[in-house]
Amino acid sequence: MKKKYIDEIFAFYFNEVYSRDFQNSIFKECNPEEMLLRRLQRAVGNEAEGSLLHSRYGIWSSNACDLINKALDAIRHQDNVNAIGLLELTRRSLMAYTDSQAVFDAEEFGFVHINSLFHSYATHLLSMNDNKSEIIDKDEIIQRLKKASGVRGASLPRDIDIFIKNGVLRFHVHNADQNMQVDSAAFEGWILVLKTWLPDIKYVELDFTVPEITVERFGNPQTGHYNRFLYRLNNMLQLFPAWFFVHESKQSLVKEFVYWLESNTCLLNHSLEQRKSVIETEKMERQIESWFAFEEGKNLLCNRWSIDGDKLFNQLPIGVFHEKIAAPNAIFTRGASAIDLWGVSQDGKDLHLIELKCGNNKSIGVISEILFYIAVLYDTCISDNPLFSFGRYGKAEDTNDMLALKNGGQRFGRLIAHVLAEKFHPLFSSNLEALIAEGLSSLDIGFDRALYDYSKKVLIT
Repeated sequence: MKKKYIDEIFAFYFNEVYSRDFQNSIFKECNPEEMLLRRLQRAVGNEAEGSLLHSRYGIWSSNACDLINKALDAIRHQDNVNAIGLLELTRRSLMAYTDSQAVFDAEEFGFVHINSLFHSYATHLLSMNDNKSEIIDKDEIIQRLKKASGVRGASLPRDIDIFIKNGVLRFHVHNADQNMQVDSAAFEGWILVLKTWLPDIKYVELDFTVPEITVERFGNPQTGHYNRFLYRLNNMLQLFPAWFFVHESKQSLVKEFVYWLESNTCLLNHSLEQRKSVIETEKMERQIESWFAFEEGKNLLCNRWSIDGDKLFNQLPIGVFHEKIAAPNAIFTRGASAIDLWGVSQDGKDLHLIELKCGNNKSIGVISEILFYIAVLYDTCISDNPLFSFGRYGKAEDTNDMLALKNGGQRFGRLIAHVLAEKFHPLFSSNLEALIAEGLSSLDIGFDRALYDYSKKVLIT
């Protein structure tokens, strides 16, 4: 990943137009004239114990000095145009070196440095003069999406405003308090679709309209979708720190909400009774879910993903509550919010979650759904610093599924997520699957998808 980030930095600075006049303050400190050599001495000293081939930096810095000398000579001969060009090239080279150091610090500081670094590029590109920029409006984006994907009916939700400027997709969500399955609120899915099919998109900056609802974090059913929206934004920032950003004016809202989660006792909901097969129901998705969880379909899933047949369950409630599992304390939406299918691997080390869709239910919202479910399970069962813990509703006894999920008080080694459907949206391509998998791999989370045919009672490989 480091090499990829470094290549991204140099691609930005090789583009003379895009990087012109760019200033980055990520490592800026005061007194540059007084401290220039001292800071370089400290940096070189810190690297002296490593295996870096220092001569490469020596050759580079010597070339930079040569360019500066040529610029000085040009100034003496009143050739200011040439001097400015040489100094600008040297400046870009020095800034590329500076930015590269953020990549090596990323191991210590996590995604924060990486996100701040590349967001500064995106902000700069969006702020460039429109007359000197390439701007693509929503209608043209749709036309390019149709051409690139070959999906003649490809479209985008009406309630999102988007444009691309100098390779930066500006994405505005108007309905931050809507169900994430609704197209206009499923920002993760549509952003990943566009990033997959339109490779000219280098970065994405998301802004949103703050809903006119109470600012309480719990105790009001209206806040559930919005709280979940903020949590989903933070999840995207962690998965794709090099290209996904939240507009500067809204960053504090995300940070404040995550800090609130970290500072409070947040409890995951749980089953109140042992699940049973409802194979006779007329609700097709529940019928199919029962077929996979309790009937012949169980062996298909267990063989496909090495799941323990005694630890494959359905309908895991995914509500989160503050201090006590009770309706007034809901942080996220509750009620029907549940993971369709989930299980434990045959060796007991991995946790699997499966998002099930049937028939023509093939909306892009499935991507937003599964990324949210992944985040909640990761922040409960996998992370070394979990946001959520297990609660108990009244005196309810643990059901078999909750005993499996609690895993004897031990964290699971890995989370693996699957989308299982009879049809996929035509824009949900293998390349899109790979992009999601790449982001999740940073947390060592596995991801794939599979087709099934319920009428033939088979999984399609």
